[in-house]
Amino acid sequence: MSTLWTRLTGWLTLLAGLYVAVHSLLIAILPSGLGATTAERLLPTGIAILCGTAWLTASVAARPRTASWLWEPRPSRILPIVLGITVVLTSAAALVQASGPDGADGRQLRSIHQAGAVERDVKILALRSEPRRLARVNRSNIYRTAVDLSVPFVDGPRTVTVDVETPGPALIGEEISVQYAPTAPGLGVRPYEHTSLSGFMLPWILGLAVAGLVFCPAILAGQRRRVHQWRRFRPAVHLPAIGLLLVGTGLSAYVALALPPPLVGWLLALTAAATPWIALMVPTRRAVREAMAVSR
Repeated sequence: MSTLWTRLTGWLTLLAGLYVAVHSLLIAILPSGLGATTAERLLPTGIAILCGTAWLTASVAARPRTASWLWEPRPSRILPIVLGITVVLTSAAALVQASGPDGADGRQLRSIHQAGAVERDVKILALRSEPRRLARVNRSNIYRTAVDLSVPFVDGPRTVTVDVETPGPALIGEEISVQYAPTAPGLGVRPYEHTSLSGFMLPWILGLAVAGLVFCPAILAGQRRRVHQWRRFRPAVHLPAIGLLLVGTGLSAYVALALPPPLVGWLLALTAAATPWIALMVPTRRAVREAMAVSR
């Protein structure tokens, strides 16, 4: 049954989940998000889990001896709309975790940003290899060359050898855009990569999210009576859904923190993105089966 505590903790859980989704999206989208620490990434998720645990405890304590769906005469549209927004943004947040820099390059770039990254144009001092043509991007031939760069760190300029990508063969004296931490030369230097696919899928993910934000809340608002039924705790309905959400949260967190190789990262991110939708289907299928059983 619904009580003050189940309603309060339920709304806190839903709003905390919405905050986690928005927070994860912003960290993945904004350049400053690369500098976020592990604690900054996981703290909102921990708060959401605590709120969910509080709702689960309150619901079990308030559960009637005979389980039944309680219908409200005029259920509000607010709950299904907020739920729809949360589901869409949670799914999008899981996907964008795989759209940024990954693998060793991603970990290096994250370390540089956490140490206080700056972006500077530095000069090529010498060529260490012959330019090698990679691809054609924006009507320019992109070449990769090992070069010596003069990088101004806090303790003085240093010569750093890195592979750079340039539109045309690299030339001595040419300026290259790089990111580095002035106080941490040991973290290395990250030059701009013209052929990087990092962020390539981001516009598509955001486009799908916008479409989802238009349709999903509207669809759930049209089914608001059924959505309000889900507020009443039923182990057979809610426990599988909670398990799915925890699995999705764990997969998304792993992709965000471990930065696995692209193929692994996308497979895990797609799985994590699917879990909110599957969890949403669990109570719906249960309600349909029960309705069919009653009609018989």
